[in-house]
Amino acid sequence: MMNLIEVINVHKSFDGLKVLNGVTLSVSSGESLAIVGPSGVGKSTLLRIISGLDAPDSGVVKVNTKRISMVFQYSALLNSYTVLENIALALHDAKLSRSEKRDRILEKLKLVGLEKYEDYYPDQLSGGQRKRVSFARAIANDPEVILYDEPTSGLDPILSTLIEDYINKLSNKFKVASIIVTHQLSTVQRTAQKVAMLYQGKLVWEGNPIDFNKSDNPYVKQFVNAQVEGPIFSGLLE
Repeated sequence: MMNLIEVINVHKSFDGLKVLNGVTLSVSSGESLAIVGPSGVGKSTLLRIISGLDAPDSGVVKVNTKRISMVFQYSALLNSYTVLENIALALHDAKLSRSEKRDRILEKLKLVGLEKYEDYYPDQLSGGQRKRVSFARAIANDPEVILYDEPTSGLDPILSTLIEDYINKLSNKFKVASIIVTHQLSTVQRTAQKVAMLYQGKLVWEGNPIDFNKSDNPYVKQFVNAQVEGPIFSGLLE
């Protein structure tokens, strides 16, 4: 399968602090990759570079499609816009009539179970509903790649499971490549085909979720078992 995303030896620093230190990975069409690791290791920075919101200091990022979208950690909806208007922003450049855009938006809202909420404002919705609206916006242009930044952050276990179900549903429906930045092991196990673990800006492990769960890699083992003692904690104290 063709690689839709290729990240090759990417470096990124902020104010002299190295955040990404030679990261290389790829995602092919229809593949789902979870990027994991403790807080502050460069996961979201890597996602922003892939999306084009940030630029690497060095290295190459190849995005072999123009149909790429992103689901932000806190939904990133505009409170002064209705649900329909928020999603319509993703169709700004689409050559569609007003009625065609509305039909497209309602179709996407139906996929996430919110077709009756087109005239609601974000502050009238629950956290889970806002997240689902951001999913509908992400798929408005029928993307080939969807980037998820902590999609279950701040949600209870039931809502987290619901969001994971939607990630799988969208992946199966559109056959998209997905890159999911997450701390949640359930999200890794339920949505990913491949896992990449970052620590101190470097890729320290890559493989499938089954091997991730039973790996003897000291970083993976500490992360999976939520252990205080280990190389991650000692590094955070330096």
